[in-house]
Amino acid sequence: MFDKIFEKRVKFALVAVKNAYVELPEDENFTHRLTDGTWILTKIPMEIDTGWKEWIGSLRYESLTDSNFILVDSEGTSNPEILDAQHFDLERKLIHLFHILQLSGVLEYSEANIVVGSFYNGNSDVRRMSKLPQFFFTGGYTRKPVNIDLIESAVRLQKGFKQIESNGNAFLRVKKGFRVLMDGLKEKDGEDRIHEFVRSLEALILPDIGKTKGQFVHRCQTFAKASAKAKQILEEAFDLRSMSEHLNNWEKALESYPVNVREETALSRTRQMERLACLSYARLLEYQSITQHFISEKDMEYFWALPDDQRKQLWGDQADLNNIL
Repeated sequence: MFDKIFEKRVKFALVAVKNAYVELPEDENFTHRLTDGTWILTKIPMEIDTGWKEWIGSLRYESLTDSNFILVDSEGTSNPEILDAQHFDLERKLIHLFHILQLSGVLEYSEANIVVGSFYNGNSDVRRMSKLPQFFFTGGYTRKPVNIDLIESAVRLQKGFKQIESNGNAFLRVKKGFRVLMDGLKEKDGEDRIHEFVRSLEALILPDIGKTKGQFVHRCQTFAKASAKAKQILEEAFDLRSMSEHLNNWEKALESYPVNVREETALSRTRQMERLACLSYARLLEYQSITQHFISEKDMEYFWALPDDQRKQLWGDQADLNNIL
């Protein structure tokens, strides 16, 4: 399939996802090109030679050939035989895209691998393969298939991400907060997940020392619709984060609830903070009018000093925590 969609001499990177819950045509010849030039396929687009198959082992080989969601990017080259920075740039772009895709809802899958190599003289030359970290769900999640629209949305967000990543010492809190959010999505345990989700939001609200809880609850109602229920949700989420931070029993944060509903409530708060954090970072990455307020801590101080109504108008659409069940 490579010779049908690529130039004769290219360097490439591909992400191969096994058992992905996707909404794509069940056709091994399906191809779709995204607006940034990345291809979506439902089958690995090349034959893997015997030597490479033996080197990676039968299990990893089967993981590749059984993958049903493939992202591929490539660039023309005059030296396809050499593994170099061009490969690494393509690899980094696809890894970032795969991470950003999780903002729309964690992809349901069993395994994902990144492969880099070259295609020339009618053959593929695979140079390296590595396993990508696994992203997990918060208990009680609702299944959501990935489709072309969601992937295109991730492509748009990646443009904003590239701008932020390439700006040296700017956007430091955004960069740290995004990494913390991704770390949270890779955690299995609910306590560890909500700890990271709340921390990722703290990166955006720039709380004053000693005033973190009150400002977290107040300022997060810029990202989420304000209400008495939203205030309660944010307070309980912050308390759960604090229990995790100090290695205390998380149930103490929910002592006002009957024992038999505490775990369900804790998972609900975790899902709510997960979606609030993902939606907040997605909005910040997509809209330049918002991004400019998070360039430096000085810019953030100005943003958070604005009157509530003015700040909420600048932010735009707000999440409804009551609808994140």
